[in-house]
Amino acid sequence: MRRNISKLTLLRCSNCGSDLRGLSTDVIFYCSECGRCWISGERLSPVSIEFVRMGDSDSVFLPFWKIDASVNIRNRISRKKSSASGVGRFREFTGTERGLTESDAGSKKDRFIFPAFSTNLVLSTGVRMHSENFLPEKTEHGKRFSVIGGSVGRDDAVLLTRAVAVGVEVNRADYLASVDLDIEVHAAGIYAIGCTPEKNVLKINGSEIGILYAAINDSDEIIKQNQDFSD
Repeated sequence: MRRNISKLTLLRCSNCGSDLRGLSTDVIFYCSECGRCWISGERLSPVSIEFVRMGDSDSVFLPFWKIDASVNIRNRISRKKSSASGVGRFREFTGTERGLTESDAGSKKDRFIFPAFSTNLVLSTGVRMHSENFLPEKTEHGKRFSVIGGSVGRDDAVLLTRAVAVGVEVNRADYLASVDLDIEVHAAGIYAIGCTPEKNVLKINGSEIGILYAAINDSDEIIKQNQDFSD
């Protein structure tokens, strides 16, 4: 059971009654018996989960947030790679003279995927994953899976979505000077993404993206619990 200041939350699947496994810091719990996923708040609430890039028997499933949102850009200013300095008496330069260009404001729908487990690389990982194509797979009927380590709650995920969106803008081909944007979330769910343990990293199946063990706060316990589940 998880202790809150005012009450206790029973970590038991509301669908089938099975006990839910997780780390002491987890707020996302996957029921390996019936396949439902829950997020802890004032009570356990359902959250959608899909399995992605399942891989072979060595794969470990890590939870990632999948956020569908509208990115509303109010103002975006890019700059040239370099701009000549003025010579002579003091005066203020215009944006054009400094190589600044203001882009048209607008709104676009986008999908952001980033770790739902505790890592100090969450933003850079989310930006790297942004251009990847992550499509859910059909799970084998009756097969049980383990998803451990979901410690990033829904409210924090919304805040991180905005941060990743800014990172995506920074990562574009032009040279960003400033951006002012906000996020309107339409849907939030969990992707259980297959990762293969390698020497120093957990590598996301089918990609060149690897997450250092040292960057994942609970990497040892996540891998251990997954191995114990598979044995």
